[in-house]
Amino acid sequence: MTASTSPRVAVIDDHELLAHSAAYALRAHGIDAQVVEVSTLAAIEAEVLRMQPQVVLLDLHLGALGLSTPLIPRLRAAGIDVVVLTGETDRAAWGACIEAGAAALVEKRLSFDELVDRLRRIIAGDAPMAAFERIELLEELSSRRRDEHSRLDQFRRLTARESEVLQGLIHGRSADEIAADTFVSLATVRSHIRAILQKLGVNSQLAAVAAATQAGWQPGVMPTPPVTTSG
Repeated sequence: MTASTSPRVAVIDDHELLAHSAAYALRAHGIDAQVVEVSTLAAIEAEVLRMQPQVVLLDLHLGALGLSTPLIPRLRAAGIDVVVLTGETDRAAWGACIEAGAAALVEKRLSFDELVDRLRRIIAGDAPMAAFERIELLEELSSRRRDEHSRLDQFRRLTARESEVLQGLIHGRSADEIAADTFVSLATVRSHIRAILQKLGVNSQLAAVAAATQAGWQPGVMPTPPVTTSG
C-alpha cells in the first residue's frame, strides 16, 4: 500500500466513546479517520466499502454481533488493510485474525500515541508485524485446533441419531421422553444409548453427559482443521 497525503481510516468499535476517541486522536495527526456505526456485519461491510479507506481499525469483539473475524477476509478482498484492535489475551484468537487476513493486531492497552504510530507505519507501507510473530500466532491457532480435534475425536463416531439422543440426555430427557420426541421406539433409543456408551468408553448415561460437557461437544459442530504455517 502506498502512502497518501490524506490517509483514510475507518474505525469500528462497539464502544462509541473509544471509537470516537481513537478517531479524534488519528485526525489530530493528519489522518482522515471516520467512525462506522456498529449495526450489523453486512451494514458495516457496506459502509466500509462505500468509504474505501486504506485501513480499517476493527474491534475484535463487537458486542451483540460477536466476533468481527468474518469481516476481515471480505475487507481484504476489497484491498483494504485490517488492523484488529483488541483486549483479547488468547493468542489462538489472534492467530485466527491473522489467518483471516488481518495485517496486524493492536492491543487496547496501548496509548493513542502508540496506536497512531502503528497505523501511520502501516499506511506508509512498513511491515505491520514481524514474520516470526505471525508464524507464532498461526502455530498457536493450529495447536488449539489439534487439541480440539483430539478432545472431540470420539464424538465423530456417533451417528446423527446417536448425536440426537446424546443431546437429549444432556438436556435431562429420559429415554422415554427422547423416544416420544423423536417418534421412535423406546427399544431403539435404548439401543442408541448403548452404542453411545460404547463409543465414548463410559458405563453410564451420567458419564456420557459429563464427557460431552467437559469436551464442549455440540451436535453437528466440529472444530476447523489445523492450519499449516510452512511456506
